[in-house]
Amino acid sequence: MLDIIIRPWLHAFTFQGRATRTEYWLFALQLVIVIACEFILLLGAAGSSGLAGIGIVGAIILIASFVFAFIANLTATVRRLHDQDKTGWFYLVQFIPMVGGLIFFVLTLWPGTPGENSYGYDPREGDYSGSMARVFS
Repeated sequence: MLDIIIRPWLHAFTFQGRATRTEYWLFALQLVIVIACEFILLLGAAGSSGLAGIGIVGAIILIASFVFAFIANLTATVRRLHDQDKTGWFYLVQFIPMVGGLIFFVLTLWPGTPGENSYGYDPREGDYSGSMARVFS
């Protein structure tokens, strides 16, 4: 279980590979919690003056964390689509007016292809590349 929580953070800037539904949704939840906690801390530090009181350093920290969260979420979503043997360009389906968000949501909930696909090994079965190296070493 700990691997599912830590793996997306280690691959925050990697588009290669696959991500299970559990890994994807736990990571999305973690990002929301981290951003919310950061926002609450910055507002607490600003005091009663609200967003105007966070200052330039607080604003830079907030913007940098939003950029990091966007990139990390983008890469996790692409890996989630790879799990279904779909290209990362399916990410753009969410921009179709009226129905795109629903289609995108269903895609993230859809189960991945069992076994290895064109984007790598099945993360539910584990990485067997190391075991094959041990056989031939």
